[in-house]
Parts: sequence; structure tokens; C-alpha cells
Amino acid sequence: MTKRFRTGTIAFQPRARLLKLIGEELISDEVVAISELVKNSHDADATTVILRFRGVASDEGRIEVLDDGCGMDIDTLLGRWMEPAASTKTGKGRQVTPRGRRVLGEKGVGRFAADKVARRLEIVSRCVRRKEEVTASIDWDRFDTDDRMLAEVKSRWEVRPAREIRSHGTLLRMSGLRSTWSERMFRRLCIRLSQLLSPFRAKDEFAIRLESDEFPEYSGELRADFLEKAPYHVEAAFDGIQTVSIGLSGRRPIAQRWNGQGELTCGPARIRLFAFDLDAEALAKIGPRVEVRAWLREWTGVSIYRDCFRVWPYGEPHDDWLRLDQRRVNNPVEHLSNNQVIGFIDINRDSNPDLKDQTNREGLIHNQAFEDLRRLIYFVFQAIEAERQSIRHPKERTANAQKAIQTGNGSIVKELEYLTSSINGKAGRALHRLKNTLKEQAGREAAEFKRALSGFSGLAVMGQMVSGLMPVIPHRLSRMECDLSRLRETLASRRIPEARETLAAIQSSIADISAFCRMMLAASATNERRRAIDIPTELESFQELIGPLLTSHGIQLKIVCPCTGVFRTEMRPESFLCLLQILATNSMEWLRNSTTPSIRIQLSGDERNCTLVFSDNGPGVPAKIGDCVFEPLFTRKEGGRGMGLTVARQLVKSCGGHVDLLTDGRRRGAHFRIVLPRKRSRATHHNGL
Repeated sequence: MTKRFRTGTIAFQPRARLLKLIGEELISDEVVAISELVKNSHDADATTVILRFRGVASDEGRIEVLDDGCGMDIDTLLGRWMEPAASTKTGKGRQVTPRGRRVLGEKGVGRFAADKVARRLEIVSRCVRRKEEVTASIDWDRFDTDDRMLAEVKSRWEVRPAREIRSHGTLLRMSGLRSTWSERMFRRLCIRLSQLLSPFRAKDEFAIRLESDEFPEYSGELRADFLEKAPYHVEAAFDGIQTVSIGLSGRRPIAQRWNGQGELTCGPARIRLFAFDLDAEALAKIGPRVEVRAWLREWTGVSIYRDCFRVWPYGEPHDDWLRLDQRRVNNPVEHLSNNQVIGFIDINRDSNPDLKDQTNREGLIHNQAFEDLRRLIYFVFQAIEAERQSIRHPKERTANAQKAIQTGNGSIVKELEYLTSSINGKAGRALHRLKNTLKEQAGREAAEFKRALSGFSGLAVMGQMVSGLMPVIPHRLSRMECDLSRLRETLASRRIPEARETLAAIQSSIADISAFCRMMLAASATNERRRAIDIPTELESFQELIGPLLTSHGIQLKIVCPCTGVFRTEMRPESFLCLLQILATNSMEWLRNSTTPSIRIQLSGDERNCTLVFSDNGPGVPAKIGDCVFEPLFTRKEGGRGMGLTVARQLVKSCGGHVDLLTDGRRRGAHFRIVLPRKRSRATHHNGL
């Protein structure tokens, strides 16, 4: 006998309390709830939304949200608004409103925000060119029961002649407040709504106004004025391909090719950063210190805006999603902390499809596109931090500080000498011994410092050359592979003479690599003395060494030397090649966006000096930061060390020369002038030339 099973189908039968549970999970507090209702007004194409607070310091108060949007008719109210989790915004072809706004709501749950604010809700709405308005009354507490099913809880609606809405729009009147409103809640609401509106908005007008009888100081249209007084600011734009343009402190933006490690997978983005110094003197220049500090505590952070509206929780107080505070620990002098920056990131949903919301609507999914957006923001941070350092610590101040340090010990010794001459006897002799001891110790420390500096310079030279010239090795090895392929083909056909030629070519390539390695080892040696070098010969060696790497990047190198004359200087050849390699590496980074990239080295001289002008046709260096490019740790490249030009300056300075950046405004690209003392021949010196 076969056993029969019972089967069938069943549907979920939600109880009324489900709506309460959904609202409690999705809306965290009253401030967030009001923000969600403002978003609904935005999606209704309103130009103005008015928030009216009447008697909200007590339970008997009420809150009204009035907008001049498109409004609802009875079909929309009953067919859409009253369907939980249904949305008029996510249907096919409804991603953009008639005014061209990208809709902010997608899950159809914003209506539960009213339940978070108050127990009772009255809706009044009127469509464009309609003489009647629709109303509905909802008692949210009636849903808070386990005895009723959701379909059993009824709410009344009515269509009546228009009397509350003048032309068109929607009014939400909430009474029976669940919490009394305090001054702190108003302050939080104003800050949140002020940050809700993107600073990148242009043509789209959407104003938010507050009206309050108990807190009139918060009434009026929301705006933020302190940003205009920020001492440092930067505007940047990424085109979504590989070009970044950066404009500092209102100056003309400079476009450059993305020079980070690997291409960015995020789409186009616009970035605005405003940085502040927190010392009392700097804050006083902005406004009353107490008021400015309180404003900064609420505003600082980097916010993300998508389609001109805020994505939470980025930019909220204490939400350091960029880990700026941790980054500052590594270099507190150079880097900015989260409480010093107000930032705005603007993205578009269509052009950034990989930047998606998390399921709980609390931020974006942490995928590769999100990490690349972080990298882009760090890159812009480098620019504003370098600008800040150039203003706070100019070159002259640094030079004076160094001079004071150098003369400090000498001043102490002179003071002791004066005391020794003024005091006789046992105390005088003791001071004399102390003076001599201090003088000898200062001499030993100076010599030790000089040796240490020389050692570090050697290590820096080697590091710069390895990082810049190591890419040459793959090109040399590629040639060897081609030669080996030819050898295999030759041996296969038993053509012995040609095999010998191929083996000779392989040996030549190996010799080149060996010479290159020897040059790097020699560059790290700190005890090798300078010797006279012929600059045209060294330029020829440099061209032979760096040529394959430049060719692989499509960069043309041209060296111009006088036809007559002897151009010699005293310098280690490895140091000279390292100097040129540093400049060439910088040029390669900034020539990525050039259609016909080129580097030009021109040699000239007079009786005393040899002058090299190293030029490229890239975007150049802004004149304002011309003095900063040689400072340690100054960089405008992602992950850059900021030591290349510092090492270059030290190499030239150690030979008695100098290097500077030409910024006369007439030249296109970057132009570095290197002046080296000329080593004259004995015959020339004997003739007095």
C-alpha cells in the first residue's frame, strides 16, 4: 500500500506589527527620519521644502513638512504610497525625475520615517493643475499589536476641494511626538540637512528652510559660511579614464596623467577639500574661536555625495573612513587629521556602477572600486598637504632654523671662553677644561654627523638609481632572449659562423648588465673621491643607458652639446648619472599625458661654469611651489617618497654647484638648470683663461 502525502501552497500573512519593526530597523532616530522625508520632497521635484516645528519642546507639539513638488493623486496614494516596500522611483524608466534629478529613494521605506517622529500622520497632497487635494490619516500605534493582521488595520482617506495646498505639493503633518525636541537635536538636524545638499550642485535649485517658534535661532535657509574662510583648499577632478586635474587655492587647475601604481577602476569623481589649522591664532582669523571650534567639531570629515545627495555615514563626526588619524601618526608634521578637514566627494551612480550601497544602506560596498576611490582621495590630500607646508614652513624659515642650530654650540663655547677669562683660580681652570672638552666633543659630533650624512647620501643615491634604472634590465634581458632564439634557430640548421656571432651578442648584453650592476655598486661607495669627468661623454653614456627605457614609453631624448670646447667638471660619474636619472624619472611620470613626449638636455658654459638645462614638454611645475620641490618629503605623486630632487640638489651642492627650477612663465613644461664648476685644463689655466 502506497503512503499518500498532503501538499499545498501558502502565502506569508504579515501581522500589523511588521511595519513597526521595519521602521525601527531602518530609521535610527528622529533626525534621520526628518532627513528621509526631505529626500522624498527632493524626489518629488520640489524646489523648496519647509520644516515647521511648533511646540516641539513638549509632547503636544507638531512637525510639518511642506514642499512644492509634483504631489500625489488618489491613485498614487492608494496604489503606491500605501503599499509597503513599493516605490514609484524604481520602476522601469523612473530612475530620473522630470526635472532631471536622480532619485534618492529605492526601497520604498522612507514613509516609515513619519512613524519614527510621531504617532499620528496626516497627509495632504495636490497634483499640478488639479482643483482637488487628497488627504489620508494614519495612526501608527494601531499597527503596534500582535492581535491584528496587517490587512486588518484601516486608514481613512478623502478627496476634497483644495484648501491647504495653494498650487501643488505635499504636506505631512505629524502630531503626538514620540520625543521632545531639544536644542542639541535642532543643531544636529541643521548640520545634517546642511550636509545633505552637495556643494557641487549647479543648476538644480533645492532649498531647505526651517521655522521654529521655540528655537528661532535655527530658523531660516540652511547654509555654511565658514568654508569660504578656510586657509587651504583644493579642487580636483578625475575623468574616469586616467587624467586628474588639481587646482590649489583657487588657481587654474593643472591636468596630469594618473601616476599611481595601477589604473583606477572607479569612475569619474570630483573632490573638494578644505583644511584648517587648529591653533588659536589661526582660528581667530576665521571667526570667534569658540564658535569656530564648535562648528568644526560637527562639520569635519570627508563626505561622499552621489547624484548631489549625501551618502551616510561618510563624513559623520568620528567616522574616519579614510583613516586620516592613523595616517597622521606616521608623519604628524606633514599629514592632516580627520578633525582638520572638511571634504566633499561627488560621484554619479551611472558612471560609477561598481560603487554600490551595502544592504543596510550604511555606506558603500568595500570592493576594488571603493579602494581606488580612496587612493584617488589620498592623492589629492598630498597636494593640499604640500600646499599647507609651503605656507606654514617657508624655505627662509627653515634656513634660519638650520643656521641657529649650527651656531648654537659655537655660542656656548664663546660664552665659556668669556667666563674662563673672567674667573681665576680653581673654578677658572675647571671652566677652561670644560670649554675644551665641549669644543672637542662638538668637533667629534660634527665629523660623525658629516660621515653619517655621507653614508645616507650614498644609500639614497643607490636607492634612487635602483628604483629608476632597474626597469632597464628587462629590456636588456629581452634582447638576450631574442639573441637566444636566433641561436637556437642557427644551431638547428648547423650554421656555425652565425652561431658564433649570436653568442658574441649575448656576451655583449651580459657585459652591459654587469657594467650596470657595477655602476650601482660604485654609486653606493662613500669613500671614492671625485674626479674630472667629460660632460659630453657622460651625456652620451646616459643616453645609451636610459634610451631603451625612454623609447618603451614613447619619449624622445635629445641632447644638444656645443661642437667646440672642453666641458669638464669634478664629480663622480655615478653621481652625475644618478642626477640625470632622477630628473628623467620625474619627467617620465609627468609625460604620461603628453601626445608627443620629449626630453631635451642642453649643455653650455662660460669660463667658470658648465650649465645643463634639463627640460621636458609636460605640464610643468607651478611657480608657487617651485621652491618646495627640492624640500625633503615634498611630492605630488601617489606613494612618492619626495626625496628624488632633494638628493639631486645634494649631489650638485657637494660638487660646489647649484640646481634650480626655471619658472619665468615663458617656458612650457619643466626646466631644471644645473650649474657645475668648470674644471679647466692645465694649459688653459696657465694662459689665464
